[in-house]
Amino acid sequence: MITQTIYASQAGARLDSDVHTGGGTDDTAAIQKILDTAPAHGGLRLIVDGAALVTQLRIHSNTTIECLHPRCGFFQAPHSDRPLIINANPSPGAIVDRNITLLGGTYNQNCRHQAHHVPPDVHYSKATQFVVGLAFFGVENLLVRDMTVRDQRTFAFLITNWERVTMENIRLELPGFIHAGNQDGIHVQGPGRFLVLRNIQGRTGDDFIALNGDEETNGESSWAHPAATVGPITDVLIDGVFVDDAAQVLRILSRESLHDRITVRNVTGNYRSFGFYLSAWDYKNRGLQGNFGSLLFENIDLRQTKANYDYTEPFLFRVSGRHRYLQLRNIQYHDPSDDRYLIHLEGKTDIPDMGDTPADVDTLVIDGLHVQDHGPVPQTRPYIRASGHVRHLVIRNSELYTARQKGATLLATAGEHARIDRLSLANVCADHLAALVSDPARQVARIEKANATLDGRPV
Repeated sequence: MITQTIYASQAGARLDSDVHTGGGTDDTAAIQKILDTAPAHGGLRLIVDGAALVTQLRIHSNTTIECLHPRCGFFQAPHSDRPLIINANPSPGAIVDRNITLLGGTYNQNCRHQAHHVPPDVHYSKATQFVVGLAFFGVENLLVRDMTVRDQRTFAFLITNWERVTMENIRLELPGFIHAGNQDGIHVQGPGRFLVLRNIQGRTGDDFIALNGDEETNGESSWAHPAATVGPITDVLIDGVFVDDAAQVLRILSRESLHDRITVRNVTGNYRSFGFYLSAWDYKNRGLQGNFGSLLFENIDLRQTKANYDYTEPFLFRVSGRHRYLQLRNIQYHDPSDDRYLIHLEGKTDIPDMGDTPADVDTLVIDGLHVQDHGPVPQTRPYIRASGHVRHLVIRNSELYTARQKGATLLATAGEHARIDRLSLANVCADHLAALVSDPARQVARIEKANATLDGRPV
């Protein structure tokens, strides 16, 4: 139970900074003194009624920080080179910190005046930690609501070893974009269960949201922080994502830990490089093939802007690794700016230092694929490239209309790993395509068609 409410301005904090431009008195000691009263009193409600310049704040269990309006909050002092906010007891094992709530305000990390990683004189893969905005390692019952995170140096949020996390009405602002700066938005690693993300808006320089349960680089531990962990991620709802020219939208990464019961719905806006990457990412070729359970994506309407080709070709969906059940429902695809794949079922890996993790999917259901392609670039690639193995592929209730292209197909098999045991096409119509299915090497074992037409003729 929260037993005390303290206003920062009445407890020694000067609050003479600005959440956009910084400056003012360093209020770290004054505010940390308030936060450190939480354990003795059984809880704390800290009202931040201004803007504070700070280096880092550590938050104990049973603490609420409430900023009264968006001009209230925190600006990180230059060269702090650490998370702006971190839980008091970062833990890679038993969860120690519980019942932490952040409400409202602006949290500005001042990215151009922070180091990317610590120590800065080594490659990031050998660093002890990334300099992230808000970090939580070992937390239960974390609530973040009505907050703006601005100019994160790397990840806006890094959360590992967690249970019951809810984040709602989060705005990510990045006027201080740094090329190749790893400026993710919400970056979540395992183990974790029960995650809700609602109404997440804004722009990032890398993954807008990442559910990277197995994020590691040396095969033993995470480079993100000494207390950061890896593990399974289950029971996730992401509902309402609005991207404003984000580099990438959502990555889900599994090498061996289970990622299961994940629902992503109502995603819209503009993106550059990729929409959704379901990746096994077998770094250093250790033979790990991913472990994806049931994943559902629905009501997706993303538009492409100028692609960022730094390390991957552009796509809307790309799938690698072992999947049990994947469903894509009501996918809108309008006037792409290039001829990227709409859905790419990966085959042989083309990334250096990666082992092959071809898509190996028990069931893939595409229910409601709506393509209106009047874009300036002719589609030369198939909209769906199958270079992996799908045991049961269903495409139904879908239509594709292209204004003039004749060379593209709805689905094409290609590559040594390509195989479809059973393909079902139902209620599919298309115009101005070369074919619905291109299978030159006869890698589709069985095709079933019901009410499938091309240019008005049954196929």
